[in-house]
Amino acid sequence: MRVLVLSINIIILFSIFPTIALSDIIINDIVVPVGKGVMLVAEVKGKLFGKGGEVVEFFVNEKSIGKSLSGGDGFAFKQFTPLKTGMYTIKARAGKEEGKGLLFSLKKGAKIVFIDVEGSLLERFSQEPKKESQKVIKRINKRYPVVFLQTGALSSKAIKKWLKKNKFVISPVISWDQGVVFNEIIEQGFKIKAVIGGPYVIESAKDYQPLAFSFVDVEGSVEVKDWEEIRKKLR
Repeated sequence: MRVLVLSINIIILFSIFPTIALSDIIINDIVVPVGKGVMLVAEVKGKLFGKGGEVVEFFVNEKSIGKSLSGGDGFAFKQFTPLKTGMYTIKARAGKEEGKGLLFSLKKGAKIVFIDVEGSLLERFSQEPKKESQKVIKRINKRYPVVFLQTGALSSKAIKKWLKKNKFVISPVISWDQGVVFNEIIEQGFKIKAVIGGPYVIESAKDYQPLAFSFVDVEGSVEVKDWEEIRKKLR
């Protein structure tokens, strides 16, 4: 029965978000320390495999920072150092195709709030966001940097479209990757202020002892009924 429910949920999600096909150029969002060099990565996709030998031009905030040749696996690289904190728009172009992503530059020690999109924003069996979620996240974002997590069947691209459509704050969407994201964030010198999401996401962050909120009963978290309750408890 549990497998059947999961399968139905996935079918519903894909019917809600029909544009989940891979783009021709993929740039993943990243969070990095200000003043530290980072390697920008663009994946040039063919119909089945990565496309090697493509000249890829990289842009930061619409300004070109140079070109690179994609390898046999379709990946192209370019180094960049963010000199100021804040959000940077990253773009890669090869021929007529291009992909975009976000680079979020923060000071070391910044306390980040992670939000599991599928586990805390989507109303079950619908495409609607949970009540007051946009407003509350906007207020949270004024105090702490917010990062959205891609945790389930939906691609980061599909999640970004949904967030934009529903007028959420602009912030990176990063793969949860079974909790690897939290290890990487700590290694970069950041802190995890809070995690808002489903059981597996909260469980994967427990070693770092963040505040944890969930809309279901999860050990080690505060169970909440709505986003307004999260706002009141997240100080």
